[in-house]
Amino acid sequence: MNIYHEILLIACVTASACTLPGVFLVARGIALISDAISHSILLGMVIAFLCVHSINSWWIFIGALISGMLTVGLTEFLSHAKYIKKDAAVGLVFPLFFSIAVILINLYASSIHLDTDAVLLGDLVFTPFHRFIIQGLDYGPITLWSMSAILGINIIGITLFYKELMVSIFDPDYAHSISYRPNFFHYALMLITSITIIGAFDTVGSVLVISFIIVPAATAHLLSYNLAYILLHALGISISTAIAGYILAQYTQGSITGAITLVQGIVFFSILGILNYRKKPS
Repeated sequence: MNIYHEILLIACVTASACTLPGVFLVARGIALISDAISHSILLGMVIAFLCVHSINSWWIFIGALISGMLTVGLTEFLSHAKYIKKDAAVGLVFPLFFSIAVILINLYASSIHLDTDAVLLGDLVFTPFHRFIIQGLDYGPITLWSMSAILGINIIGITLFYKELMVSIFDPDYAHSISYRPNFFHYALMLITSITIIGAFDTVGSVLVISFIIVPAATAHLLSYNLAYILLHALGISISTAIAGYILAQYTQGSITGAITLVQGIVFFSILGILNYRKKPS
């Protein structure tokens, strides 16, 4: 497999992994929590780096995960305590965390990989250069393995708890009555989302990962009201737009993740326009 095929495969796997939790976030109307998580995890990464002085340590992942879940918990606390509404809580928490992280980077970590461009846009083109090598054998890009593992976790988790997630999202009161514990599945979904965003952070950055999570899911919601079909449509859209965006980026010599995001937006508005045209009375 050459480097171009590896980049395309990483893009498809990353898009698919992001899409699965995105379907449930969009269904619950809390899709922008992914925006908050994708920005706030930077604070945990920076603090972990300042503690261990290594960008490749597992503590970076742990710090990011703690920061992401802290963002979710603080947002839930502010909204449930009736201080402010949830959208305002999201808009309050993540800029605070992100700005602290940027200040810490500028002061103490300006020479490492956690620069602003990498944080915002990722570096999909360079992911094949970080190889998974054991005893001299090259098993491919590390990012491909990590995102494949995250995709597998998402598929297994959704498959095992599909019914519980569906009931908890669409009818939390009924879920309470049958002891499904919707709060548990909410935080489990947030945990999966945080892990997925952390894994995709280097690949697509904190800004474009939002598109990978939301747009295919939102597009699929235009096409069906059945959650199972929405999941299938969303996966198909994420993979096909990843391939089309990669081809566009190769043709224009532009950003691959930016091209994928552009194609996703074009597909969404094209489908929306077609549906609105069909609804017009003849």
